[in-house]
Amino acid sequence: MSSFEVISLLVSVVAVAISTIALIRSRRNHAQLIELERVHAELSRKQLAEMEEQERQAQKAKLRCHMEQQGNNNKFVITNSGQATATDIYFGLEENNEHNPLVHGDFETKTPFPSLAAGDSFYLLAQIPLSVRQSAYCISLMWKNEDGTQDRIVRTVAR
Repeated sequence: MSSFEVISLLVSVVAVAISTIALIRSRRNHAQLIELERVHAELSRKQLAEMEEQERQAQKAKLRCHMEQQGNNNKFVITNSGQATATDIYFGLEENNEHNPLVHGDFETKTPFPSLAAGDSFYLLAQIPLSVRQSAYCISLMWKNEDGTQDRIVRTVAR
């Protein structure tokens, strides 16, 4: 074998070795790229689900209730801390309360409350005699959301 043939053979073997190494690295990079695309697709699905949930929550009201005392007078304050308007708001006392503190004339004229926009509040007067030692009232709120669904919560409100 001549020196030219030996050099040609060595160059060919080196080229095959380089090609084999490049092919192995290319396959490894391709596998990593496929895994990265899978993770990206999963992340995109989660982001879409989160955005859909935010859109659903944007059409729901979130009502809160607390009791305020101003001098000798008490009142239940109902606030809409959600992003949507609540309509047909019903306020009720649950059965396990010691007595009914709601002022009858005020309660009948204000319930059901027709509409409560995001960030707005309304109140119901409460009369609590000194002889009553109950420190919290179990109340329920029921309302309709902008998307047509109805929500109800039962909470304990401290006085």
